[in-house]
Amino acid sequence: MWNYLRSYIIWLHAPEHVARFQQYFGVVSNITQPPDIIPKHDENNLNRNNNNNNVVIDDNMDKNFSDNEIHHRRSKETSSYDSNVLDECIEEIHHSQHQEDKLPEIDYKITSWFWYYFFQFGAALGNEIFYILFYPTWVWNVDGAVARKISVLWAFFMYIGQATKDILAIPRPASPPVLKLEKRYVEEYGFPSTHAMFAAGIPLSLVLLSYQRYDFHLWAGLVLAGIVCVWVCLSRIYLGMHTFLLCMKRDIVAGTLYALLLVYIMFPYVDSIDDFQLTHSFSPILNFCLGILLIKCYPSLKQWSTARSDTTVILGSAFGLCSATTAMHQIGLLQRPLTPPLYSIIAPNLGLCIIRTILGMLFIYATRQIVKTVVLRVTCAIYGLDWKNPESKRYAKVEMPYYYLTYFAIGFNISFTCPLIFRALGINRDYSYTEL
Repeated sequence: MWNYLRSYIIWLHAPEHVARFQQYFGVVSNITQPPDIIPKHDENNLNRNNNNNNVVIDDNMDKNFSDNEIHHRRSKETSSYDSNVLDECIEEIHHSQHQEDKLPEIDYKITSWFWYYFFQFGAALGNEIFYILFYPTWVWNVDGAVARKISVLWAFFMYIGQATKDILAIPRPASPPVLKLEKRYVEEYGFPSTHAMFAAGIPLSLVLLSYQRYDFHLWAGLVLAGIVCVWVCLSRIYLGMHTFLLCMKRDIVAGTLYALLLVYIMFPYVDSIDDFQLTHSFSPILNFCLGILLIKCYPSLKQWSTARSDTTVILGSAFGLCSATTAMHQIGLLQRPLTPPLYSIIAPNLGLCIIRTILGMLFIYATRQIVKTVVLRVTCAIYGLDWKNPESKRYAKVEMPYYYLTYFAIGFNISFTCPLIFRALGINRDYSYTEL
């Protein structure tokens, strides 16, 4: 019985299944016989650190391989530390237009652009694009109370998930045969998939929090949350970031249970945390210091990856948004509704929504660029580093303030500065029952 179960788990963990899944949806290898740079997984390396991945950041070892053998590494070297799904989609289009003119810079080609964008968008729901678009949309056009409670849960889920990933240090599927399309996350460990944790926990929390305030069919929200969860998890397989074992067994079953456990633990305290944020004037200072403490307590990395910077971005965004809400309440701009929930869902003015979103996103983009530039130059000047060198961002003493201060400012402006601008311009939404 146990031997059969063990054999089945090993079979599910085989990266060949991921490679076949990728081929079925139009991801084809450019290399006839890919080099065996990273050994295939077996039952002995399910819990083994992926030390072979270190070869991708050792410049001296690159000289020992031929041109065809460095496609994996070259793709990683050409991607920026600040890249996101939009950057990689643009790179794919540029690559497809110049495939015949030069040596390919990546080891695969896309034959079905529909599935490529379908799965890229699904994966983007757990990336920077999600919190750049979701929180402004919800705060400016829908419901600020739900948005800030979601931000608390989001920071809780993602911090624990990312820390667990770096503590367990379980590698991603072997490449070859898997083709890794999402270069930014190649150097991160594979389990648990924080995308799957997000997909299981955040949509469910959004439905439950909204159901406490608005009159709608709960089953419809749960079905939609389930669709998002499956979409995101299949996207991680398509991009070569997880095997079927990691994504379909552990991260959907065990990972979903992990997320549901965190929802069960944290959900009863969300309202208390929100009340504390609103009623205590010193909570922004507490938020700022707590974020720094959590970053300092983050597990030490065995090798550099984007996990720490992504966690810092999430903490900065969440604590910045919550701090802004405190400031809004302290100056008397948030008012309690005249009647208790449940409320009917009223369609907003679409024209004003578009105007608020365009103006707000322009302001947020300017905030991101200005604060990033200033913080990077100042921190590099303090530590005697070259701010133009991308490697400088890998130092923890630069990386943490660079991301934390930038996204704390973004979160604060989303929930404080932009609503003030909208009020001054007379394009603000109805705040009478959506903030407290």
